[in-house]
Amino acid sequence: MPVGYSARCRVCNSPHRVEIEQWCKDEGLSPRAAAARLLERYGEKITHVTIWRHMQEHFDIRAEAREQYRKSQEQMQTSVKKCLSDLQMLDSIAQDSYELHQAVRAWLADLIKERGKIPRVLVELLAVTASEVRQQLKQKAELLGDDPVSRLADGVATWAELVQAAASDEDE
Repeated sequence: MPVGYSARCRVCNSPHRVEIEQWCKDEGLSPRAAAARLLERYGEKITHVTIWRHMQEHFDIRAEAREQYRKSQEQMQTSVKKCLSDLQMLDSIAQDSYELHQAVRAWLADLIKERGKIPRVLVELLAVTASEVRQQLKQKAELLGDDPVSRLADGVATWAELVQAAASDEDE
């Protein structure tokens, strides 16, 4: 049973109370639009003023806010866990790529001492491993929001806030 009830409230006593509240809460319908939809779908006439009053007096806004806050916290935790997992995976891949890169460099150094020439395949492998390490570090910086594009976006957002604050100061 929804929170809040009045024996005199037409919405509280309507068989469509839950739907009316969902229309207003979930779909963002105005009381006037909800009254029109109720009349059209069910032939029940409840004024928009009555629906508005019901939503103000009998619908528990605070409970709804708490529920939505709880859901947003759960979504945030899920997003944080995913991001953390992605970062850990990137760290692991970057570490493996770096170790391979170091091994290829050592192998090349040994071959240069022994033969005096460098096999082209190893030079290409060295370039590929170096590129992979750079790419993984770049992806990690992007996930952490520490890349040049993110810093630029933060700067633009700060600038926009300052402009908006200055404009509102001028209006006063």
